[in-house]
Amino acid sequence: MKNAMFRNLFFALTFTFLFACSADAEVDPYKSESTVSAEAAEFISSLGFGWNLGNTFDACSYSDRENKGNETETSWGMPVTTKEMIQAVRAQGFKTIRIPVSWHNHIKSQKNKVYTVDSSWIKRVKTVVDWSLEAGLRVIINIHHDNLSEAQMNTCYGFCVTQNPNMKVLSKNYLNSVWSQVAKEFKNYDECLIFEVLNEPRCVGTGYEWYGQGKNISDANKTICEYEKVCLQAIRAAGGKNESRYVMIPTYAANPDLTDNWSLPPDSAGRLIVSVHAYTPYEFCMNEDGEKIFTKNHEANLAWLFQSLSEKFLSKGLAVIIGEMSASDKGNLGERIKWTDSYVSKAKSAGIPLVLWDNMVTYPAGQKGERHGYFNRKNLTWFYPELVEFAKE
Repeated sequence: MKNAMFRNLFFALTFTFLFACSADAEVDPYKSESTVSAEAAEFISSLGFGWNLGNTFDACSYSDRENKGNETETSWGMPVTTKEMIQAVRAQGFKTIRIPVSWHNHIKSQKNKVYTVDSSWIKRVKTVVDWSLEAGLRVIINIHHDNLSEAQMNTCYGFCVTQNPNMKVLSKNYLNSVWSQVAKEFKNYDECLIFEVLNEPRCVGTGYEWYGQGKNISDANKTICEYEKVCLQAIRAAGGKNESRYVMIPTYAANPDLTDNWSLPPDSAGRLIVSVHAYTPYEFCMNEDGEKIFTKNHEANLAWLFQSLSEKFLSKGLAVIIGEMSASDKGNLGERIKWTDSYVSKAKSAGIPLVLWDNMVTYPAGQKGERHGYFNRKNLTWFYPELVEFAKE
């Protein structure tokens, strides 16, 4: 949840043109070996409703290649994560926790194509993963804000979605290095730990960063597919239970409509999950000066979203997780309850797990479109209990 202006444009255009942009006939891009078994489908459905530990381990900077240390956990204003916080999330009824993690500020050294992650950072992430599993939560960890622009690649570690061959080599080395180390650290963890290879892979700093059509997106997706294959291979090669671990694979910018030239990597384990984000509808959920009332048109937009996910993925035997969803707090609690009820009911009918984005910002603080605060981590209470009652279902 950064770059709000561009991100907002992305979600506005995405769901305005949800069907118009996907109407052209195309060869089915999804690999048959990536379809999920009945057993896997049952497991994914059991993930239920989840919660994001947002703006915490994903907090980062893009100033230099210095190892910033574990203090980045609180650098975006969040308190230090505690075991009690995790237990409170589970007590509310959430079954899954997504722990977004940025790694590029924690590279201890880079040599001979290997980027070595600071062991203390991995240990800290592992501590919170362990607390979450002990609490009875399923856990998702990923590579989050390590997606750089071409200019940032000159000063920071990370990866870049580009056609520049030299930067692609550096990006693949980075992704292989990080996932090899992370997967090795968690090789003995069972299927309750899920890996998400990337967050919202996109061409950072371009005019089509969040939304586009045609050759730009097609070329970008070709690169993204190469990167996601590298990530998956690194995970599987790490051995242990990684050989059959569930792995989430996002579309371009996690946009379910921007799939031109995108496909899941082949995976004989049959345990891949399509990862998308949907702050839908944009006018209600994210537009700073947008609508506060949940209308029939908004209801229709949500129906379109789940119809599209069903037609594009579920009908082909592919599993889907909506890894981020939320409606910004505009001082309109009653309308947000209506939105939540509609969203959750449609997700339940479709069998798609949801993971609520939470950055602990509420009305009237912060940017109008970025108030996605639900859990007050400082005193272990929920700002609006009515909005998270669905987690108990």
